[in-house]
Amino acid sequence: MRSREVPIEEAVGMPLAYDLTEIVPGQRKGAVLRRGHVVTEADLEVLRRIGKSHLQVLELEPGEVHEDDAARRLARALAGPGIEVSMPGEAWADLRASRTGLLKVDAARLLRVNLVEELLVATRHDNSPVKEGEVVARAKVRGLAVREEVLREAEGIAAGHPVLSVLPYRKVRAGAVITGREVYEGRVKDAFGPLLRSRLESYGSTLVHMEIVPDEVTEVARALTSMLGKGVDMVLVTGGMSPDDCTVEGIRRSGAEVVFHGVPVSPGAMSVLAYAGEVPVVGVPAGLLARPRGFLDLVLPRLLAGERLGREDVAHYGHGGLCWGCAVCVFPACPFGKGG
Repeated sequence: MRSREVPIEEAVGMPLAYDLTEIVPGQRKGAVLRRGHVVTEADLEVLRRIGKSHLQVLELEPGEVHEDDAARRLARALAGPGIEVSMPGEAWADLRASRTGLLKVDAARLLRVNLVEELLVATRHDNSPVKEGEVVARAKVRGLAVREEVLREAEGIAAGHPVLSVLPYRKVRAGAVITGREVYEGRVKDAFGPLLRSRLESYGSTLVHMEIVPDEVTEVARALTSMLGKGVDMVLVTGGMSPDDCTVEGIRRSGAEVVFHGVPVSPGAMSVLAYAGEVPVVGVPAGLLARPRGFLDLVLPRLLAGERLGREDVAHYGHGGLCWGCAVCVFPACPFGKGG
């Protein structure tokens, strides 16, 4: 790549070697055309207005790709289902969610791409809930041009399986079993039902069945079995989740297979995940009522995106699983659970 000076009329189709600034006294000073911008016929009047008759332009050597084209190619190589690419300017390519759902990032292959000389890709965390239209990653190259073989190396790394994608949420019909004799007998107003309903509705799902039962193993098992018999897609069971608590034993007695009991996350350490066939059964500790967020908020979007989780998936949450307890909760725009 080299630069040379040419009359502005001859610069059409060539990229600029530097930013061009316009000064309007008392109003503004700033770039009207950026370094790397490819000059068009429409730009000529702007150039004359700022007093330019000649420009320093770039000439690409064979095998070189302009930074805008390179950023676009890099972004398209990384983008999978649920991702669209746009060029907002300044040689960045934006990768935006084309649907609401769960962002998946192949961090290992992302690292390999960023280790390729001259390539730069920044993303949100894996397993982040995202909304349609949000920027989930940005990609660019370091220079004004990049060698074709560099892009091909990145495209090779990204081939076969998307580095970034957005999984859509399922719209589930959920049931809830609320435990607690004090709630069952009406001495304490139920607070878990509204909380669970709100969490589900924020992802487009609904709470269609709810039953309040006393703290008895047989009652928890019966209510859970009844919920499953109604054809729900998920069941949330609340209550104490300590090792000797009846709620966990009630989940087992229902026939659901407990995948894990206890997670390296605070708050929510005594959470449970079980499966009754393909239906997830989530044990939600009562402590969630006293905290803005907990383990349920980390696992719910993944379950709604159709992921089936195991013990190793949950073990990863130990890195980043400690809530900061901020005075004003801004979840999910915070570190909580991001190591998972």
